[in-house]
Amino acid sequence: MKIISARPDTELLDNFSRVLKKNRSEVVRNLVESGKKEKAVELYKMKKVSLGLGAKLAGVVLSEFIDLLGEHNVDLNLEKEDVKRALQTAREVL
Repeated sequence: MKIISARPDTELLDNFSRVLKKNRSEVVRNLVESGKKEKAVELYKMKKVSLGLGAKLAGVVLSEFIDLLGEHNVDLNLEKEDVKRALQTAREVL
């Protein structure tokens, strides 16, 4: 993993740290984790990424990303043909 640096607002980090009872590093990791999920949902909603890429950007498996979309009231960007192909694949596998 490559290390990058940033200059976050230390007062803000301290406030989060006190509320969450976590050190600054844990707070930053939590904020980055939350932020990447939010951004992935936003990109999917804007139809900039597919379900699979959205899940990858969010750092979760596909089913978790679909749940995340549901939590944000985002409809799936699926066409009728996509659903038909998925059903056909499921039939073949099962």
